Amino acid sequence: MNSFAVTLPFWDQWDAEGDFLLRPWIENTLKTSDLWSLHNEHRILPTRLLSLFIFQITGEWNNLTEARFNILLAAAAPTVLVWIFFKNRSFSGLRWLLIPVILAQFALPFSFENLFIGFQSQFYFLILFSVISILLITYLPENGYAFAAVFLLCLLSIFTMGSGFITPFTIVTVYILDLYLKSRFSLFNCFCILVLVITSITGYFLIPQIPVHQVYRAQNLSQLIYALGYILSWPIGDHQFPAFLLWTPALFMILLLTIRKSLTRADVLMTGCFVWSFIQCCAIAYGRGQELTMVSSRYTELFSLGLISNAWFVIRFAEQKGNNLFRYFPAVVFSFVFFYGHLTRINEDMNEIHKIHDYSLLQTRNVCMYLKTNDKTFLDKKGFEIPFPNPVRLKELLDKPSIRKILPDQVKNCQ
Repeated sequence: MNSFAVTLPFWDQWDAEGDFLLRPWIENTLKTSDLWSLHNEHRILPTRLLSLFIFQITGEWNNLTEARFNILLAAAAPTVLVWIFFKNRSFSGLRWLLIPVILAQFALPFSFENLFIGFQSQFYFLILFSVISILLITYLPENGYAFAAVFLLCLLSIFTMGSGFITPFTIVTVYILDLYLKSRFSLFNCFCILVLVITSITGYFLIPQIPVHQVYRAQNLSQLIYALGYILSWPIGDHQFPAFLLWTPALFMILLLTIRKSLTRADVLMTGCFVWSFIQCCAIAYGRGQELTMVSSRYTELFSLGLISNAWFVIRFAEQKGNNLFRYFPAVVFSFVFFYGHLTRINEDMNEIHKIHDYSLLQTRNVCMYLKTNDKTFLDKKGFEIPFPNPVRLKELLDKPSIRKILPDQVKNCQ
């Protein structure tokens, strides 16, 4: 983190965080509704609250400080998962192999766009809210307090990212699965399902239709399936077949164990994680499926819960009774494809990180020199040589006293 992230804000931060949040906060013109106003397709309420919290503590607008807070958020979801497995003694035998998968998904720097840009915390908030929601309903499906907490987390999810409506929908599937396994009617659970369905539908219709983004959408079913193949094949790149090897284990075992009514609570938890992550992949395939051949780094966080759940279910398959060695085959294949994918992309990811870091240093220098000389030629640059796509708008922002005042000392003093 300290080696590659920089203090200078980047891209969306200048408008959405600097000019529309921190400047009004300083000037006492910030309205409550501004906290959940639109940012592209998202409303990022928790991210804005975190930005204000960090600013109040530190007194400066520092991307590096925000990125450090993101590490705590990124570590929270896997910590919760590992804790609940230990608490319920779900780790035994082959199940210990789940730990390397969790570490690979949450420790490797493949999501560098989120790790090094503090304003990307919405991804970590959404994952954390969703994991806690699925966990509560899995283990406390008929507890009113648990449902109240889940309902609040679902609302926060909707105001975290555009795809936040998937969280209440996922909880509905967990509730339905619980009713099926118990083979009895529950008026309370049916009420909860109705409330969450309404919440999910409302969240979906709160997503705005942005004309300039329509060009990125999959235009037909063929494009959608093609894009989904690339997405589900991650961390393998340039191929679609790995999608079958990485994502069918959970689908097969969930169906098998559901038919047998032999799902454990841990299985239900992992089923919820699989459903949430798979629908997120479908949403990305639809929203960004126009000629998609490469998965953006910032989206890869959303695949983690699904890949972890598939790892869990290949282990569950291997635990089936009998001496047939074939029962270990899916686990071997999944492990090979999963870890091979991560190993082969490390160099590519690190090259991108170094490239971004070099650009960040150049951006910092150009902004520093403008602040020092007021010579706009330092901002009249192309590509990523400045930290905002529009040099005229960047100059306008840097000329605002409230913005200039809160920039990190390293930037203002050209250190």
